[in-house]
Amino acid sequence: MVIRVESNSVEYLTSFAPIRCDTHFKHNINLADEFFSNNSVVWVSLGSILDKIQNGMNIKTEFYSMEPTDIYYLSVSQVKEYGLIDKNQNFLTDEVRELNSFFELEGNRVLITRSGTIGVALSTNHPTFNFDEKTYVASGFVITAEVKDSYSSDVVANYINLFDVQKYLTAMASGACQKNIAQPIIMHLPIPEVLLTDKTQFTKLFKEYEDESLKILENISELESSL
Repeated sequence: MVIRVESNSVEYLTSFAPIRCDTHFKHNINLADEFFSNNSVVWVSLGSILDKIQNGMNIKTEFYSMEPTDIYYLSVSQVKEYGLIDKNQNFLTDEVRELNSFFELEGNRVLITRSGTIGVALSTNHPTFNFDEKTYVASGFVITAEVKDSYSSDVVANYINLFDVQKYLTAMASGACQKNIAQPIIMHLPIPEVLLTDKTQFTKLFKEYEDESLKILENISELESSL
């Protein structure tokens, strides 16, 4: 498969002035500009390696279960850079499987929060997922996408969570009160080609970063408990 190369860095985008002139856009795009305008990087579109990109399911409350079940309905607040959390976990009844729109998450997918707290990404390969015992369904405020074979959803998720990429997505978000991003923003998100062609090296680097981050989070948790 040939990766589709696109000239869609910030430098390229800003040549079509005016795009947006609001302060929200200008402030955040300026923070991301140096990273995305690096001319030594070959930029490709993230959509080149994604399949089946869609929003999660909007499920009526009649399918909610008052008791824990093996079907976990994941909200935006549960998708974190460091894994799934069980805060305000909702469960679904088995009848939800009969809906025509029903689809469950599988491995090598990437989840991206699209509303409220936008742009937080998580790979379904993360150890906080337990596909042997649980079924996971994403809510409608989460974008889901399958990462094509030979590419890593771990690398994609970690890339999206980088500071500069977060600022880019924040700039591209729309909405006056509650910001949100749409699927085309993710499809056209620039990503360095080297991240996709040399994924082993970057998987190792991202894993080291994640391990150190988890140690910091554990320390914060211990301090909070002490307080």
